[in-house]
Amino acid sequence: MKPAYRERQELRRQFPDDVDRMLRCLKEAGVTATDDEAVGAWAEHSEENFAGWLALPELDTTLREILLENLPSARSRTALHITVVDAPDGSGDPIIPLPSELFEQMGWKVGDGLSIERVDPDTLLLRRI
Repeated sequence: MKPAYRERQELRRQFPDDVDRMLRCLKEAGVTATDDEAVGAWAEHSEENFAGWLALPELDTTLREILLENLPSARSRTALHITVVDAPDGSGDPIIPLPSELFEQMGWKVGDGLSIERVDPDTLLLRRI
């Protein structure tokens, strides 16, 4: 069973070096994943092997292969195209309208904090914090 969000956050706190290495391996393969996705993928792999949290394999290629097998977003990642609009108050501030389907898919709730990272000039990466 996939660990709940709070459990994944606790695993992130317990194994920060592992998570950083997982994200680096995925990034080198051209796959952008959140901390939460990487932790979920490794936790799922560990559980399949009847373990709480397995030590990472020595080779990055092996780690990458395991993560990609267990990373749902790597199998079904689709870009979501959203048009940024100006705030209605005339301030010129940008607003990014997020569809409710995105909240549901990501497990987000109204009031969750999000960080925004510019991946390239036309792409932003949103992560729950």
